[in-house]
Amino acid sequence: MARVSKLAQRQTYSNGHQICVGLTGDIGYISIEDNNLYPEGDSRADRRDMNFNRIMVPVMTREDLKDLQTAIGEVLKNSK
Repeated sequence: MARVSKLAQRQTYSNGHQICVGLTGDIGYISIEDNNLYPEGDSRADRRDMNFNRIMVPVMTREDLKDLQTAIGEVLKNSK
């Protein structure tokens, strides 16, 4: 019987941004969406209206996600 990989997902919010990370098997992704409110005519509001307020990095390997975790950990450690 084939082993089925379980999907693991987490999301967090920071300064009006929704950050999602997912991994199934050895393939994952990161998605960041800007949900802030901006004044009428602000270019960021225009981008949101055109649905350009999200960036996604798809098809990341498990190793890519580990490298990102290491980089974040080093930045936090060295900023004390």
